[in-house]
Amino acid sequence: MAPKVTLREVADAAGVSTFTASKALNGGKGVSEKSCDKVLSVARQLGYVPNLAAQELRGAARNSVAVITAGTDNAYYLDMMNGIQKAAQAADQSVVLMDIAVKGAYSEELESRTVQRLLEARMSGVISTLTLRPESIARLAEWDVPIVFVDSTPPEGMGHLPSITTDNHGASLLVGEHLASFGYTDWMFLAYPDIWSSRRTREDGLREAAQRAGAQLQVVEAENSAKAACAALTEAMEARNERLPDVLITGNSPLLLGAMEAMSQLRIKAPDDMAIVSYDDFAWAPFVEPPLTVLDERAEEIGMRAARTLVQIISEQAQAIKAGDNAAPNYRKDLTQQVPVGLIVRRSCGHKGKETS
Repeated sequence: MAPKVTLREVADAAGVSTFTASKALNGGKGVSEKSCDKVLSVARQLGYVPNLAAQELRGAARNSVAVITAGTDNAYYLDMMNGIQKAAQAADQSVVLMDIAVKGAYSEELESRTVQRLLEARMSGVISTLTLRPESIARLAEWDVPIVFVDSTPPEGMGHLPSITTDNHGASLLVGEHLASFGYTDWMFLAYPDIWSSRRTREDGLREAAQRAGAQLQVVEAENSAKAACAALTEAMEARNERLPDVLITGNSPLLLGAMEAMSQLRIKAPDDMAIVSYDDFAWAPFVEPPLTVLDERAEEIGMRAARTLVQIISEQAQAIKAGDNAAPNYRKDLTQQVPVGLIVRRSCGHKGKETS
């Protein structure tokens, strides 16, 4: 393992004294903004972790896990966090939430700062709802901090890392089969960016389902927020010259909210003018008019599985440390899991009968 970067090395690389570097890294007063920015930038580039954390991180008794989210306004995350909290608390682990996509807008810089902060805080492990960059995963591995992906997959070439996901491809086929039963042949998918790995598998499944049904699929992409979704859908509908698709499929609850706002502004009624189906179940889906057809992705169960998986890895690390063995996380193939989904059918897709799942 490479030697750890020292404060002196950071100071030399930034062209400042160790005193100035220390104050900049600790938010002290008396350091110019230019010097502070330079020191922080150099520290991140060199992979520096403050001495206190560096001395205590490996092998220390840690009892907090970090959950990295990608926008906290998604109702799906609320249910998932409930599951994570239940499993973590049962194992005497507290949970710290860290968001790297504020208002749905992902930031590489924020991801880097978040990883640095969780290292400094000596987190015992990480659950990430977003596919992190390889550089971030390398930083965690450098300090033997285990990671489990939830509702997302590891970066390409890192399939050994555990993930707990829904069967997104199967879910899309399930949606497609249901839409085909109504004879819908013009489908529109309102999707979030593909930095969220579930986007790819959901779209691939819908494309396969559309091909099977002899339907056409139009994909409209929006930033992962209601405001962006409303604007993107409005533009897409106007470009169709009032020729509405048979059905709109929204990628998650924030996009659904934006779609519903756009439909209200454009005076589009579901299911009479256009059917609507959404990924991600949420508490108020049965109570809007019309009640919404959604995919139940068992978010709470996924959260519980992710937390239990991480706790298991942490426990095995602790046992290895006590035995004097390597403290690196032991990522086994059986730790990766995929959870099936259920389709809750309501009137928004044209269904007139009772709810089913």
